Amino acid sequence: MGKDRNVRMSLQTLRVLEAFLENPTDELSGADVQKRGSLASGTLYPILLRLESAGWFVSRWEAIDPSSAGRPRRRLYRLTPTGLTRASEVFASFGRGVPA
Repeated sequence: MGKDRNVRMSLQTLRVLEAFLENPTDELSGADVQKRGSLASGTLYPILLRLESAGWFVSRWEAIDPSSAGRPRRRLYRLTPTGLTRASEVFASFGRGVPA
C-alpha cells in the first residue's frame, strides 16, 4: 500500500470519491462510477488504480460466468475504512461535509 496522504486531489478524483460516498459500503464497477461522475474511462481508471494503491479502495473481480451472463466480468471497487476516513477528511477540508 502507498502513502494515502499523498493522493492528488483533482476535480475528477473528487467526483470518484463522491460516487462512493453516496453509499460507502457499496461495491461499484468502473461503469457505475463513470455514470455517476460523468467521467471518461481514460480519466477514471487511473484514478481508481491510484486510490487503490494508496489503500483507499480494494477491488475484486465479480464472480460470474461471462458466457452465461452475456457480458464480461466487472471489477468491483469498495472504499476501505481508511479510504472512508480520508475521503471524509478531504470533503471536510473544503468546508463541505460528506456528500449526501
